[in-house]
Amino acid sequence: MNAILSLDEAGRLVLPDSALRLLGVKPGDQVRADVSPNRIDFCPEPPAVSEGVIENGVLVMARQGLPMDASAAVRAERDALAERSVPR
Repeated sequence: MNAILSLDEAGRLVLPDSALRLLGVKPGDQVRADVSPNRIDFCPEPPAVSEGVIENGVLVMARQGLPMDASAAVRAERDALAERSVPR
């Protein structure tokens, strides 16, 4: 895809919607710009993986922007443990 972009008064570039869809990014996502003479490459930046912190005895992970069903994950883990402990 090729596009002609214009700088606004503050020197910012605005990418067209078609470019954002092609990159798979949405407002608030981070995009890396690799700048060299006469060229700028834009790449989506994956979310940073961070460590969790313990708050009131509960492990709290940093928000990654990814949907997750915690109750289903706990249920699946519990069922897997129960299945391993059943004598055959």
